[in-house]
Amino acid sequence: MADKLPFKAKEHNDIIQVEIESKWTKDWEQWVLLTSDRHWDNVKSNRRLQKQHLELAKERKALILDLGDLFCLMQGKYDPRSSKSSIRPEHNVTHYLDAVIDTGVDYFAPYADNFAMIGTGNHEASVSRRCETDITSRFVEALRATSPNSTVQRGGITGFVKLQFKFGKSTQKFSYLIDYHHGYGGGGPVTKNVIQANRRAVYSEADIVCQGHVHDTWQFPITKRTVNNAGRIIHKTQWHLQVPSYKQHYGKGKENWENLKGMPPKPLGCVWLRFYWDNPQVDYNQASKRINFDRHIDIVEYGA
Repeated sequence: MADKLPFKAKEHNDIIQVEIESKWTKDWEQWVLLTSDRHWDNVKSNRRLQKQHLELAKERKALILDLGDLFCLMQGKYDPRSSKSSIRPEHNVTHYLDAVIDTGVDYFAPYADNFAMIGTGNHEASVSRRCETDITSRFVEALRATSPNSTVQRGGITGFVKLQFKFGKSTQKFSYLIDYHHGYGGGGPVTKNVIQANRRAVYSEADIVCQGHVHDTWQFPITKRTVNNAGRIIHKTQWHLQVPSYKQHYGKGKENWENLKGMPPKPLGCVWLRFYWDNPQVDYNQASKRINFDRHIDIVEYGA
């Protein structure tokens, strides 16, 4: 039996809270895997890369936050974009949506304990509007049923995830707030959607602001000036993260939709966050010490 992971997720006041049990040790670290736009059931989805990152998440005891469009779901009768050439054989059945969910549960079940949240993307939302069924809720419920330790929560198109770190027997908790959105707009061939970071920085006070949808990837820090609880002026860095996709849409020049529109190839992969102590001289028996976020956010990409 696999070791129980040191965190559990729950929903409270429409905020997904992840409680993380941590240790006062110099080599302590906690990994978080941010993913989006897996489009897992699409024939162009890079499952090999997904499996590589999921296995690494298990190895690192990482919690996974997925920002939506885990499924593509475009091959049903309701969707004008449906194409027989884009459907996997195991999904080419009468109960198409059921087949996608059932096979998806089989695939992701070994990682059910690692998932803390699975958000809703525009593809899942489209199915809800057209077919009157909540794909994300059905998948999350089925995934939780595969493991007694899974606490994965359903996320919306947008919302907050609050990471709460508790060290040993200390009653003091350190929190880190993530403001997520599945994403919107076309990304822009020049701006790569970075302009949205400046807009969201105006109304979001979270530590990390992240989104997917446009299948690009970048990290953009915005430093803010404020006063802390001790009355001191501090500079606080807010990280804006664009999370890439696992769908290789570009192909080799065939007449697909992306090539006909003149779209560029996109990076594949995920975003890794690592929380750790940044001061090797810190006294780990002092509960008053603060936790710092790794300023070097690793973005793992795969080039075909």
